Amino acid sequence: MSIVTGSMDLLRRISREQFRTGLVLFTALVLGACSSQAALEAERAAAEQERVAVEQEVARVAAEEARQRAEAEERERQARVREQQRLEAERRQQAEIAREEAEARAAQERQEREAVHRREQQRQREIEAVARAEAEREEKLARIAELEAQIAEMREAVATTEAANERYREAILVAEELVEVLAEEQAKYENVDAAGNLLEPLAQGLIADLEARRTSLVEEAQAAQ
Repeated sequence: MSIVTGSMDLLRRISREQFRTGLVLFTALVLGACSSQAALEAERAAAEQERVAVEQEVARVAAEEARQRAEAEERERQARVREQQRLEAERRQQAEIAREEAEARAAQERQEREAVHRREQQRQREIEAVARAEAEREEKLARIAELEAQIAEMREAVATTEAANERYREAILVAEELVEVLAEEQAKYENVDAAGNLLEPLAQGLIADLEARRTSLVEEAQAAQ
């Protein structure tokens, strides 16, 4: 606007010819000024477009960088999660192995205790069986001694009482047979298995019969005196 005002003042001071010349110059100046204004506006528009383009590119780059950072952070997070899962799985596996080992040790210790208990029970049963066999053997020996004493008494009675001699002799024979049977029974206590059980059965019925017959003969002999 300052260029146009100055040009109008100049036109007032010049002649017609000069006016035409000046008009031409003015027109040229106006056109030049317009062209310069248009060029300036174009440059401004281009600069604005370039600025917008730069801002858009900066925004795009920033967004891309943000996306890449987010992806990197997500990858790191997933890697941490996988590592935590791996550590947790390893911890669970180690705990399971430790539990199985503890159970195996407990089972083995329990089996060993049970085996020791069974062996102790077996040993106790064997001791008791041997003790019973020994007690029975002692009882039989005492019975044999008692019978031998009775035989001696009966022999003395035979010598003093002729009337009862026959019964006493029979009683002596029965008593001697009973002693032989008891001796045979005594030998059976030496033939036992690992648990102390007799391998041959005792002749309890025969012993009872012989004792009853001996007692009867003694009573008859005593009655005959």
